[in-house]
Amino acid sequence: MNAYELRRVSVVLLIILVLLTGWASAVRPTSALYDQTGITTSIDATCIGTLLVNHDMEWQQTNLPGGDLANNTLTPDETRAIFTYRENTLAATGTTKYTKEYNMDGSNVSEGRDNLYARHTVNYEADQSQSGTMLWDEEATITSAGAATTLDDVGRCVFAGGTGSNAAGFRGTVAAGSAMNVQEVAAVTTVGGRAISESSTVPVNLRYGFDAQGLGTNANNTLGVGAAEVFMETDFETYDGTFLDSNLTTKISDRQRTVARGLFDLAQTHEYSSTT
Repeated sequence: MNAYELRRVSVVLLIILVLLTGWASAVRPTSALYDQTGITTSIDATCIGTLLVNHDMEWQQTNLPGGDLANNTLTPDETRAIFTYRENTLAATGTTKYTKEYNMDGSNVSEGRDNLYARHTVNYEADQSQSGTMLWDEEATITSAGAATTLDDVGRCVFAGGTGSNAAGFRGTVAAGSAMNVQEVAAVTTVGGRAISESSTVPVNLRYGFDAQGLGTNANNTLGVGAAEVFMETDFETYDGTFLDSNLTTKISDRQRTVARGLFDLAQTHEYSSTT
């Protein structure tokens, strides 16, 4: 196989990360104080020239009416959820077909439903005579944090025993996303996340899917041209009190990154789920 043929090799990768932690101490959702709060966006665009889309969102929520998000010290049994979402798309000097569906729902959701959802389809072909290119950057994060039921009791965990039956303090953050620098691509991305629910047994969850290839317009067949990257980062910690001043009883860290350059076909799926 020569070097050119090697560049044509498709990269198809499926990765699923499921983090299940034990009774009474896993990353738990917060509950909504104000239902029927949300943001929805829909975009359907075709552009010959340059298309620019920027989106930055941060959504913080506590389960306590007296909770103060400006204060990092949680009170007993307080749980908080922080969602962030970012997208930066610059499709310059080319032909672009772009669609986007986005929704952030701050109400309580059940298992199988999402607080955060986004889906994109992007078809881009550069004007080679003008050195066209598309730059793409997308990332979603969920952070869940909670204080122990009483700051003196040690909560039980599947990884760390304790004498009390109350919930332990915890903090978990998961991030997933993708980046592209391409001259030709047909891409679909999806993100779904949940961290707000009335029930503490509903899993905190973040899913990310990426599928990119070429348009099939020339001898490259159905391979994308340029570079694409998909990543996921997960951190989980359990404490015997608040997450600021406690004994650390569980610590989990996971980093994953896939990069394809040249001619590529890249499909990748990540999922994080944590339950009590």
